[in-house]
Formats: sequence, C-alpha cells, structure tokens
Amino acid sequence: MANVKFTPTTPHFFQPLLPGFQHHLTIPLLFFKHYLKSEINCERAVLRSHGRTWSVRIRDRRFEDGWGDFAKDHDLNVGDFLMFGYGGNLVFDAVVFDTSACQRQYPPSATKPKCQNKSSTKESTERLIGKRDKKRASSSVSHGSPHFVAALSPDSLKRFILNIPRMFARSNGLVGRCCDTVVIDEQQRSWIVSLQHKESDDQVYLGCGWRDICIRNDLDEMDRVLLELIGDGITPVFKLHKVASDSDGKRLQNHPNSNAGCSRSVVYF
Repeated sequence: MANVKFTPTTPHFFQPLLPGFQHHLTIPLLFFKHYLKSEINCERAVLRSHGRTWSVRIRDRRFEDGWGDFAKDHDLNVGDFLMFGYGGNLVFDAVVFDTSACQRQYPPSATKPKCQNKSSTKESTERLIGKRDKKRASSSVSHGSPHFVAALSPDSLKRFILNIPRMFARSNGLVGRCCDTVVIDEQQRSWIVSLQHKESDDQVYLGCGWRDICIRNDLDEMDRVLLELIGDGITPVFKLHKVASDSDGKRLQNHPNSNAGCSRSVVYF
C-alpha cells in the first residue's frame, strides 16, 4: 500500500522544556522549513493563551525576546510539555501540559498582565524592539501594507467599537467574517480583538477588546489612528499607529478619485 501523507488543517508542533528553556524555545527544524521559512522576514510572532497575547522575537528558529515573559507568566518548569497550534501570520496558540501529561489549568487571573509604571514600560519596550524598531514603529507616514485612517468619534468611544471603512473591508476580504484578530500597538503590546460583521448594512467593525486598546493608548475623542493590515490569514493582524497631527492625517489621505480598490497601499475612509 502506498504511503499517504496528510496535511493538518491547523499545523502543530510539540516541545518538552529542557534546562535553559527560560531564555528561548527552539522551533523544530522540519516545522520551521515547511511553515515558517517564507515568513521569517517578519521577525516578531504572537503567542496566544487564555485570552492574552505575548509578542516574541523569532531568531535562528528560536522564540527569544519576550519568551521569558511568557514562560514566567505560565510558571513553566523543566519537564513541562508545550503544544503550539499555528494558524498563519506568525500567530501561535499555546497549550501547556505538566509532568502528569495532563493539560495545566490556570486560574482566571493567573496570566493577567501585571501593572507597570511608565518607566518600566518604556524600558521593557526598548528591550523588546530596540531603538531602531521603535522609531520605525512610530512612523505614521510610509506604510506598504493595506491601511486606513480613522478619527475616533464620541459614539465609537462610548460603545468601544471601531468601524472599518466598507471599501477597505471589501477589498481585503473582511466582509462576512466573525473571528479574532490581533492588534499590535506602537509599543509592541498586543491584544485579541473580535472582528464583527453587521449584516444589515455590511458594516465590519472591531469590537470586544478594542476598549482595552483605547484605554492603554490614551485614545480620546477625535484622535486619529492608522490601522495597517500586516497579516490577512486565518487570524488577521493589524498594526496600530497613532497619527500625531492633522497635518500627518492630511498627508496620508488620497484623492477621492484615486484607484482605491486596487492599490495595496492606499488609505480608505
């Protein structure tokens, strides 16, 4: 009988934790070659677990910067066993098994983020992304991925939702989808935010989870934000940029008659 190969709908890999795991975790070679090699130009990955996300750096087949926080928040130990499900766009769903080979159960508050003051948050950010990446992340003028600019209205802040322009949603395959997205801000903090679709008027919007982003980024009425779609796979990934001034916002706008539905780098309203 001929050998039959099966391709999993959601690829997974497993890794036991060995001494030294606190500093990094190695991705299996075959998994890396088959699923990640073509995406490795995007250095940062997102690990998801229990409704939280951790931003980590991939370097030489290893989860590194940011991995230590993930390990500490999950109280990992030598002998524990981890399973990672991969849905694309460098987003991994993590499950922890202990030495009994059973999935570890965490209390609801066990992996919640700890409060940080502004100085420690700044130090953590610079350590994770470096000064050069931080400068690049804060730029709000040049973006090669699909993106749109939105002014935050009183209604959107009251309801804690963000409407996505219809043309942008249609052009990027977001209409009709109800799923989780990942939103990464300029400090490389990441949140899981629900993508919803209102069938009555085809309005697509970001819902549950957007509130935390507004609060943690001090967003207020009529602030302008740019959302860049940097991953449009099973789990869409947005990068959030705060537009510093009206002049920046005007510079990002396109003429109403521009070829808005075809270009992959235009701004939609």
